Amino acid sequence: MATDPQIEHAEIPVQDLKVGMTITAYTGFGSKYTPLDEETCDWVKHNFRGATAKGTRSGTAFQESVANLLPGDNIQKISAISPTHKNICQVTDGLIEELQKRYFLRFQVQTTIDDQATGVEKASRMLETIKESINLCQNATVAVESLLDGARDSAPNFEDVKDYVSQLSSDETIQAVSAIISLKENDYVYAHCVDVGVIFQQVYFPIVKKQDRESAFKDTQEAMLAAFLHDIGKARIPKEILTSRKRFGSDGLEMQEIRKHPSLGADLLSKAGMPEVIVNMAHYHHVKLDETMTSSYPEGITQQDILFETRLLSLVDTYQALVSGRNYKKSWTPPAVMRYLDAIAGVEFDLDLWTDFQEVMGYYPIGSLVQLNDASLAFVINVPQVDLLKPQVAVVVDANGQQLEENRLIDLADGSELMIQKDRDSFDVFKDNALEKFMNLKIV
Repeated sequence: MATDPQIEHAEIPVQDLKVGMTITAYTGFGSKYTPLDEETCDWVKHNFRGATAKGTRSGTAFQESVANLLPGDNIQKISAISPTHKNICQVTDGLIEELQKRYFLRFQVQTTIDDQATGVEKASRMLETIKESINLCQNATVAVESLLDGARDSAPNFEDVKDYVSQLSSDETIQAVSAIISLKENDYVYAHCVDVGVIFQQVYFPIVKKQDRESAFKDTQEAMLAAFLHDIGKARIPKEILTSRKRFGSDGLEMQEIRKHPSLGADLLSKAGMPEVIVNMAHYHHVKLDETMTSSYPEGITQQDILFETRLLSLVDTYQALVSGRNYKKSWTPPAVMRYLDAIAGVEFDLDLWTDFQEVMGYYPIGSLVQLNDASLAFVINVPQVDLLKPQVAVVVDANGQQLEENRLIDLADGSELMIQKDRDSFDVFKDNALEKFMNLKIV
Protein backbone atom coordinates (compact mmCIF):
# COMPACT_ATOMS: atom_id res chain seq x y z
CA MET A 1 0.00 0.00 0.00
CA ALA A 2 1.40 3.37 -0.99
CA THR A 3 2.15 5.87 1.74
CA ASP A 4 1.91 9.61 1.52
CA PRO A 5 5.24 11.36 1.01
CA GLN A 6 6.77 12.88 4.13
CA ILE A 7 6.18 16.61 4.31
CA GLU A 8 9.20 18.76 5.09
CA HIS A 9 9.85 22.49 5.13
CA ALA A 10 12.75 23.91 3.13
CA GLU A 11 14.02 27.33 2.11
CA ILE A 12 14.86 27.54 -1.58
CA PRO A 13 15.73 30.17 -4.24
CA VAL A 14 13.21 31.13 -6.91
CA GLN A 15 14.90 29.01 -9.60
CA ASP A 16 14.28 25.85 -7.54
CA LEU A 17 10.51 26.37 -7.25
CA LYS A 18 8.53 23.57 -8.84
CA VAL A 19 4.91 23.43 -9.94
CA GLY A 20 2.80 21.93 -7.15
CA MET A 21 4.84 23.26 -4.24
CA THR A 22 3.18 25.38 -1.56
CA ILE A 23 4.89 28.61 -0.46
CA THR A 24 4.52 29.20 3.27
CA ALA A 25 6.73 32.31 3.54
CA TYR A 26 8.58 34.80 1.35
CA THR A 27 12.12 35.16 2.74
CA GLY A 28 14.32 36.86 0.13
CA PHE A 29 13.67 40.15 -1.65
CA GLY A 30 15.19 42.37 -4.32
CA SER A 31 16.12 46.02 -3.90
CA LYS A 32 12.54 47.33 -4.37
CA TYR A 33 11.67 45.80 -1.00
CA THR A 34 14.78 46.88 0.91
CA PRO A 35 13.62 49.58 1.37
CA LEU A 36 10.05 49.55 0.06
CA ASP A 37 9.18 52.25 -2.43
CA GLU A 38 5.67 53.65 -2.22
CA GLU A 39 4.24 51.78 -5.21
CA THR A 40 5.67 48.42 -4.08
CA CYS A 41 4.45 49.02 -0.53
CA ASP A 42 0.88 49.47 -1.77
CA TRP A 43 1.19 46.38 -3.99
CA VAL A 44 2.40 44.18 -1.10
CA LYS A 45 -0.35 45.41 1.24
CA HIS A 46 -3.00 44.64 -1.38
CA ASN A 47 -1.73 41.21 -2.47
CA PHE A 48 -0.65 39.84 0.95
CA ARG A 49 -3.75 40.87 2.92
CA GLY A 50 -3.83 39.11 6.29
CA ALA A 51 -0.15 38.07 6.21
CA THR A 52 2.55 39.06 8.70
CA ALA A 53 5.64 41.08 7.77
CA LYS A 54 8.98 41.04 9.56
CA GLY A 55 11.69 43.61 8.94
CA THR A 56 13.28 46.85 10.09
CA ARG A 57 11.95 50.41 10.18
CA SER A 58 14.43 53.23 10.78
CA GLY A 59 16.86 50.66 12.15
CA THR A 60 14.36 49.11 14.59
CA ALA A 61 13.08 45.55 14.13
CA PHE A 62 9.33 45.00 13.73
CA GLN A 63 6.88 42.16 13.14
CA GLU A 64 3.29 43.12 12.42
CA SER A 65 0.46 42.92 9.91
CA VAL A 66 1.31 43.62 6.29
CA ALA A 67 -1.46 46.23 6.42
CA ASN A 68 0.81 48.40 8.60
CA LEU A 69 3.79 48.49 6.23
CA LEU A 70 5.19 51.90 5.35
CA PRO A 71 7.34 53.13 2.46
CA GLY A 72 10.97 52.95 3.56
CA ASP A 73 10.52 49.70 5.53
CA ASN A 74 13.00 46.92 4.86
CA ILE A 75 11.18 43.59 4.51
CA GLN A 76 12.96 40.45 5.66
CA LYS A 77 10.07 37.97 5.70
CA ILE A 78 6.37 37.69 4.82
CA SER A 79 4.68 34.76 6.57
CA ALA A 80 1.32 33.56 7.93
CA ILE A 81 -0.05 33.74 4.39
CA SER A 82 -3.70 32.69 4.23
CA PRO A 83 -4.20 29.39 2.31
CA THR A 84 -7.06 31.13 0.51
CA HIS A 85 -4.49 33.31 -1.31
CA LYS A 86 -3.67 30.50 -3.71
CA ASN A 87 -2.43 32.97 -6.31
CA ILE A 88 0.65 33.72 -4.16
CA CYS A 89 1.23 30.40 -2.41
CA GLN A 90 0.35 27.60 -4.87
CA VAL A 91 3.26 27.35 -7.30
CA THR A 92 2.38 27.38 -11.00
CA ASP A 93 4.43 28.23 -14.07
CA GLY A 94 2.67 31.60 -14.17
CA LEU A 95 3.45 32.34 -10.53
CA ILE A 96 7.13 31.45 -10.98
CA GLU A 97 7.35 33.88 -13.90
CA GLU A 98 5.60 36.61 -11.89
CA LEU A 99 7.84 36.08 -8.85
CA GLN A 100 10.98 36.41 -10.97
CA LYS A 101 9.60 39.54 -12.63
CA ARG A 102 8.87 41.12 -9.24
CA TYR A 103 12.27 40.16 -7.76
CA PHE A 104 11.09 37.79 -5.04
CA LEU A 105 14.23 35.74 -4.51
CA ARG A 106 13.76 33.10 -1.82
CA PHE A 107 10.90 31.18 -0.22
CA GLN A 108 10.02 28.75 2.52
CA VAL A 109 8.02 25.93 0.97
CA GLN A 110 6.29 22.72 1.91
CA THR A 111 8.13 20.01 0.07
CA THR A 112 8.58 16.27 0.07
CA ILE A 113 11.69 14.17 0.49
CA ASP A 114 11.58 13.62 -3.28
CA ASP A 115 11.67 17.39 -3.89
CA GLN A 116 14.80 17.70 -1.74
CA ALA A 117 16.67 15.51 -4.22
CA THR A 118 16.58 18.45 -6.64
CA GLY A 119 19.86 19.92 -5.42
CA VAL A 120 21.64 16.56 -5.74
CA GLU A 121 20.19 15.97 -9.20
CA LYS A 122 21.13 19.45 -10.42
CA ALA A 123 24.68 19.12 -9.11
CA SER A 124 25.06 15.68 -10.68
CA ARG A 125 23.78 16.97 -14.04
CA MET A 126 26.26 19.84 -13.93
CA LEU A 127 29.15 17.44 -13.32
CA GLU A 128 28.04 15.27 -16.24
CA THR A 129 27.87 18.34 -18.47
CA ILE A 130 31.41 19.28 -17.42
CA LYS A 131 32.70 15.88 -18.51
CA GLU A 132 30.92 16.24 -21.83
CA SER A 133 32.29 19.77 -22.33
CA ILE A 134 36.00 19.21 -21.65
CA ASN A 135 36.86 18.17 -25.19
CA LEU A 136 34.59 20.88 -26.58
CA CYS A 137 36.58 23.53 -24.68
CA GLN A 138 39.89 22.08 -25.81
CA ASN A 139 38.74 22.04 -29.44
CA ALA A 140 37.41 25.58 -29.15
CA THR A 141 40.81 26.67 -27.82
CA VAL A 142 42.50 25.07 -30.82
CA ALA A 143 40.05 26.88 -33.12
CA VAL A 144 40.93 30.22 -31.51
CA GLU A 145 44.64 29.48 -31.95
CA SER A 146 44.05 28.64 -35.63
CA LEU A 147 42.03 31.84 -36.05
CA LEU A 148 44.78 34.01 -34.59
CA ASP A 149 47.53 32.21 -36.49
CA GLY A 150 45.60 32.51 -39.74
CA ALA A 151 44.97 36.22 -39.16
CA ARG A 152 48.68 37.03 -38.89
CA ASP A 153 49.10 37.52 -42.62
CA SER A 154 45.56 37.48 -44.04
CA ALA A 155 41.93 38.25 -43.29
CA PRO A 156 40.59 36.18 -40.37
CA ASN A 157 38.28 33.21 -41.00
CA PHE A 158 35.68 33.07 -38.24
CA GLU A 159 33.73 29.98 -39.31
CA ASP A 160 35.33 27.37 -37.01
CA VAL A 161 35.10 29.67 -34.00
CA LYS A 162 31.44 30.42 -34.75
CA ASP A 163 30.75 26.68 -34.85
CA TYR A 164 32.19 26.19 -31.34
CA VAL A 165 30.35 29.25 -30.05
CA SER A 166 27.13 27.59 -31.23
CA GLN A 167 27.99 24.40 -29.34
CA LEU A 168 29.08 26.17 -26.15
CA SER A 169 26.26 28.67 -25.78
CA SER A 170 23.58 26.56 -24.05
CA ASP A 171 22.84 27.59 -20.45
CA GLU A 172 23.88 24.23 -18.96
CA THR A 173 27.17 24.17 -20.86
CA ILE A 174 27.92 27.78 -19.91
CA GLN A 175 27.48 27.05 -16.20
CA ALA A 176 29.52 23.85 -16.40
CA VAL A 177 32.44 25.40 -18.27
CA SER A 178 32.44 28.47 -16.01
CA ALA A 179 32.73 26.17 -12.99
CA ILE A 180 36.03 24.67 -14.12
CA ILE A 181 37.85 27.73 -15.42
CA SER A 182 39.93 28.05 -12.26
CA LEU A 183 40.62 24.28 -12.09
CA LYS A 184 42.13 23.54 -15.49
CA GLU A 185 45.45 24.14 -17.20
CA ASN A 186 45.52 27.38 -19.16
CA ASP A 187 47.70 28.27 -22.13
CA TYR A 188 46.87 31.93 -21.60
CA VAL A 189 46.04 33.59 -24.92
CA TYR A 190 43.86 30.97 -26.61
CA ALA A 191 42.05 29.39 -23.65
CA HIS A 192 41.71 32.91 -22.22
CA CYS A 193 39.54 33.91 -25.17
CA VAL A 194 37.28 30.88 -24.73
CA ASP A 195 36.98 31.37 -20.96
CA VAL A 196 36.21 35.07 -21.26
CA GLY A 197 33.52 34.25 -23.84
CA VAL A 198 31.89 31.76 -21.50
CA ILE A 199 31.94 34.02 -18.43
CA PHE A 200 30.76 37.05 -20.41
CA GLN A 201 27.67 35.25 -21.68
CA GLN A 202 27.02 33.82 -18.21
CA VAL A 203 26.88 37.24 -16.55
CA TYR A 204 25.75 39.53 -19.39
CA PHE A 205 22.15 38.46 -19.83
CA PRO A 206 21.21 38.33 -16.11
CA ILE A 207 22.75 41.79 -15.63
CA VAL A 208 21.00 43.21 -18.70
CA LYS A 209 17.70 41.83 -17.37
CA LYS A 210 18.27 43.23 -13.89
CA GLN A 211 19.22 46.68 -15.21
CA ASP A 212 16.31 46.60 -17.67
CA ARG A 213 18.63 47.19 -20.61
CA GLU A 214 18.18 46.18 -24.19
CA SER A 215 20.81 43.69 -25.35
CA ALA A 216 23.23 45.01 -27.97
CA PHE A 217 23.41 41.55 -29.55
CA LYS A 218 21.01 39.78 -31.89
CA ASP A 219 21.28 36.56 -29.84
CA THR A 220 23.31 34.74 -27.17
CA GLN A 221 25.76 33.35 -29.70
CA GLU A 222 26.72 36.80 -30.95
CA ALA A 223 27.38 37.86 -27.34
CA MET A 224 29.76 34.96 -26.79
CA LEU A 225 31.43 35.50 -30.17
CA ALA A 226 32.09 39.14 -29.30
CA ALA A 227 33.91 38.12 -26.13
CA PHE A 228 35.75 35.32 -27.92
CA LEU A 229 37.16 37.88 -30.34
CA HIS A 230 38.15 40.59 -27.86
CA ASP A 231 41.87 39.71 -28.14
CA ILE A 232 41.97 39.03 -31.88
CA GLY A 233 44.43 41.92 -32.27
CA LYS A 234 47.05 39.66 -30.68
CA ALA A 235 47.15 37.88 -34.03
CA ARG A 236 49.32 40.77 -35.17
CA ILE A 237 51.63 40.61 -32.13
CA PRO A 238 54.79 38.46 -32.58
CA LYS A 239 53.97 34.97 -31.35
CA GLU A 240 57.19 34.71 -29.39
CA ILE A 241 55.94 37.58 -27.22
CA LEU A 242 52.51 35.99 -26.69
CA THR A 243 53.94 32.62 -25.68
CA SER A 244 56.89 33.93 -23.68
CA ARG A 245 57.36 32.60 -20.16
CA LYS A 246 58.76 35.95 -19.01
CA ARG A 247 56.99 38.70 -17.11
CA PHE A 248 57.44 41.85 -19.17
CA GLY A 249 58.19 45.23 -17.61
CA SER A 250 55.36 47.77 -17.85
CA ASP A 251 57.54 50.08 -19.95
CA GLY A 252 59.40 47.42 -21.95
CA LEU A 253 59.32 47.06 -25.72
CA GLU A 254 57.34 43.81 -25.46
CA MET A 255 54.60 45.49 -23.41
CA GLN A 256 54.49 48.35 -25.88
CA GLU A 257 53.80 45.79 -28.60
CA ILE A 258 51.11 44.07 -26.52
CA ARG A 259 49.37 47.38 -25.87
CA LYS A 260 48.76 47.70 -29.61
CA HIS A 261 46.42 44.70 -29.72
CA PRO A 262 43.13 46.54 -28.99
CA SER A 263 43.58 48.94 -31.91
CA LEU A 264 44.85 46.16 -34.18
CA GLY A 265 41.86 44.01 -33.22
CA ALA A 266 39.37 46.79 -33.88
CA ASP A 267 40.89 47.29 -37.33
CA LEU A 268 40.68 43.57 -38.15
CA LEU A 269 37.07 43.30 -37.01
CA SER A 270 35.99 46.50 -38.79
CA LYS A 271 37.44 45.27 -42.06
CA ALA A 272 35.68 41.94 -41.55
CA GLY A 273 32.33 43.76 -41.25
CA MET A 274 31.67 42.83 -37.63
CA PRO A 275 28.95 44.74 -35.73
CA GLU A 276 30.03 47.92 -33.97
CA VAL A 277 29.52 46.43 -30.50
CA ILE A 278 32.06 43.67 -31.26
CA VAL A 279 34.54 46.21 -32.61
CA ASN A 280 34.05 48.45 -29.57
CA MET A 281 34.64 45.56 -27.17
CA ALA A 282 37.92 44.62 -28.84
CA HIS A 283 39.08 48.24 -29.05
CA TYR A 284 38.36 49.46 -25.52
CA HIS A 285 38.30 46.49 -23.14
CA HIS A 286 41.44 47.72 -21.36
CA VAL A 287 40.00 51.16 -20.55
CA LYS A 288 39.67 51.60 -16.79
CA LEU A 289 37.33 53.84 -14.83
CA ASP A 290 40.43 55.83 -13.83
CA GLU A 291 41.88 56.34 -17.29
CA THR A 292 45.08 57.86 -15.84
CA MET A 293 46.24 54.39 -14.76
CA THR A 294 49.11 52.93 -16.78
CA SER A 295 47.00 49.79 -17.31
CA SER A 296 44.30 51.84 -19.08
CA TYR A 297 44.70 52.05 -22.85
CA PRO A 298 44.27 53.32 -25.56
CA GLU A 299 45.02 56.73 -24.05
CA GLY A 300 42.49 59.54 -24.21
CA ILE A 301 39.45 57.26 -23.82
CA THR A 302 37.21 57.16 -20.75
CA GLN A 303 34.64 54.56 -19.71
CA GLN A 304 31.96 57.15 -20.39
CA ASP A 305 33.02 56.98 -24.04
CA ILE A 306 32.55 53.22 -24.40
CA LEU A 307 29.64 50.80 -24.47
CA PHE A 308 28.15 49.07 -21.44
CA GLU A 309 29.11 45.72 -22.99
CA THR A 310 32.74 46.81 -23.19
CA ARG A 311 32.80 47.93 -19.56
CA LEU A 312 31.46 44.54 -18.49
CA LEU A 313 33.98 42.75 -20.71
CA SER A 314 36.80 44.68 -19.01
CA LEU A 315 35.66 43.30 -15.66
CA VAL A 316 35.28 39.73 -17.00
CA ASP A 317 38.69 39.94 -18.68
CA THR A 318 40.36 40.92 -15.40
CA TYR A 319 38.55 38.22 -13.42
CA GLN A 320 39.58 35.49 -15.84
CA ALA A 321 43.17 36.70 -16.03
CA LEU A 322 43.53 36.40 -12.26
CA VAL A 323 41.84 33.01 -11.73
CA SER A 324 43.79 31.39 -14.55
CA GLY A 325 47.47 30.61 -14.25
CA ARG A 326 50.14 32.17 -16.39
CA ASN A 327 53.55 30.86 -17.33
CA TYR A 328 55.04 33.51 -15.06
CA LYS A 329 52.61 33.54 -12.12
CA LYS A 330 50.43 31.44 -9.87
CA SER A 331 46.67 31.75 -10.27
CA TRP A 332 44.47 33.19 -7.54
CA THR A 333 41.53 31.37 -5.99
CA PRO A 334 38.16 32.64 -7.33
CA PRO A 335 37.10 34.01 -3.90
CA ALA A 336 40.43 35.85 -3.59
CA VAL A 337 39.82 37.42 -6.99
CA MET A 338 36.33 38.49 -5.95
CA ARG A 339 37.75 40.15 -2.83
CA TYR A 340 40.42 41.92 -4.86
CA LEU A 341 37.93 43.18 -7.44
CA ASP A 342 35.68 44.38 -4.63
CA ALA A 343 38.60 46.41 -3.29
CA ILE A 344 39.26 48.15 -6.62
CA ALA A 345 35.62 48.60 -7.68
CA GLY A 346 34.91 52.28 -8.02
CA VAL A 347 38.50 52.89 -9.10
CA GLU A 348 39.07 50.56 -12.03
CA PHE A 349 35.48 49.44 -12.62
CA ASP A 350 32.01 50.91 -12.30
CA LEU A 351 30.74 50.16 -8.78
CA ASP A 352 27.14 49.33 -9.76
CA LEU A 353 28.32 47.04 -12.53
CA TRP A 354 30.64 45.27 -10.09
CA THR A 355 27.76 44.72 -7.65
CA ASP A 356 25.67 43.06 -10.36
CA PHE A 357 28.64 40.94 -11.49
CA GLN A 358 29.19 39.83 -7.91
CA GLU A 359 25.55 38.77 -7.52
CA VAL A 360 25.80 36.50 -10.56
CA MET A 361 29.22 35.01 -9.74
CA GLY A 362 28.81 34.90 -5.95
CA TYR A 363 31.41 35.50 -3.24
CA TYR A 364 32.44 31.90 -3.81
CA PRO A 365 32.09 31.11 -7.54
CA ILE A 366 31.16 27.55 -8.50
CA GLY A 367 34.23 25.31 -8.35
CA SER A 368 35.83 27.20 -5.44
CA LEU A 369 37.41 25.00 -2.78
CA VAL A 370 36.52 26.12 0.76
CA GLN A 371 37.32 25.03 4.30
CA LEU A 372 34.34 24.74 6.63
CA ASN A 373 34.39 25.51 10.34
CA ASP A 374 34.66 21.78 11.17
CA ALA A 375 37.97 21.65 9.18
CA SER A 376 36.42 19.68 6.29
CA LEU A 377 37.01 20.79 2.69
CA ALA A 378 34.26 21.22 0.12
CA PHE A 379 33.72 22.39 -3.45
CA VAL A 380 31.13 25.12 -4.05
CA ILE A 381 28.31 23.79 -6.22
CA ASN A 382 25.96 26.74 -6.68
CA VAL A 383 25.63 30.50 -6.29
CA PRO A 384 22.95 31.30 -3.67
CA GLN A 385 20.31 33.88 -4.53
CA VAL A 386 20.01 35.60 -1.14
CA ASP A 387 22.99 35.14 1.19
CA LEU A 388 26.08 34.92 -0.99
CA LEU A 389 28.06 33.62 1.99
CA LYS A 390 25.96 30.43 2.10
CA PRO A 391 26.20 28.38 -1.11
CA GLN A 392 25.60 24.65 -1.52
CA VAL A 393 28.84 22.71 -1.11
CA ALA A 394 29.95 19.12 -1.70
CA VAL A 395 32.29 17.81 1.01
CA VAL A 396 35.40 16.26 -0.53
CA VAL A 397 37.74 15.90 2.49
CA ASP A 398 36.32 15.18 5.93
CA ALA A 399 37.28 16.84 9.22
CA ASN A 400 39.95 14.16 9.77
CA GLY A 401 41.65 14.88 6.47
CA GLN A 402 40.34 11.78 4.67
CA GLN A 403 39.35 12.14 1.03
CA LEU A 404 35.80 10.91 0.53
CA GLU A 405 34.48 8.59 -2.17
CA GLU A 406 30.93 9.91 -1.73
CA ASN A 407 30.39 13.63 -1.36
CA ARG A 408 27.56 14.92 0.81
CA LEU A 409 25.74 17.97 -0.53
CA ILE A 410 25.19 20.60 2.16
CA ASP A 411 23.10 23.74 1.73
CA LEU A 412 24.73 26.22 4.11
CA ALA A 413 21.60 28.39 3.95
CA ASP A 414 19.36 25.70 5.46
CA GLY A 415 20.12 26.45 9.10
CA SER A 416 23.27 24.32 9.19
CA GLU A 417 25.80 25.11 11.90
CA LEU A 418 28.46 24.66 9.25
CA MET A 419 29.83 27.77 7.57
CA ILE A 420 32.73 28.71 5.33
CA GLN A 421 35.84 29.50 7.36
CA LYS A 422 38.18 30.36 4.48
CA ASP A 423 38.89 29.54 0.86
CA ARG A 424 41.66 27.15 -0.16
CA ASP A 425 43.78 26.77 -3.27
CA SER A 426 42.60 23.59 -5.02
CA PHE A 427 45.99 23.18 -6.71
CA ASP A 428 47.79 23.32 -3.36
CA VAL A 429 45.46 20.64 -1.99
CA PHE A 430 44.99 18.35 -5.00
CA LYS A 431 48.00 19.34 -7.17
CA ASP A 432 47.38 18.56 -10.85
CA ASN A 433 44.29 16.48 -9.98
CA ALA A 434 42.09 19.45 -8.97
CA LEU A 435 39.90 19.33 -12.07
CA GLU A 436 39.63 15.55 -12.00
CA LYS A 437 38.67 15.67 -8.32
CA PHE A 438 35.90 18.15 -9.01
CA MET A 439 34.58 16.39 -12.11
CA ASN A 440 34.43 13.03 -10.34
CA LEU A 441 32.47 14.17 -7.31
CA LYS A 442 29.79 11.65 -6.41
CA ILE A 443 27.04 13.82 -4.96
CA VAL A 444 24.79 12.23 -2.33
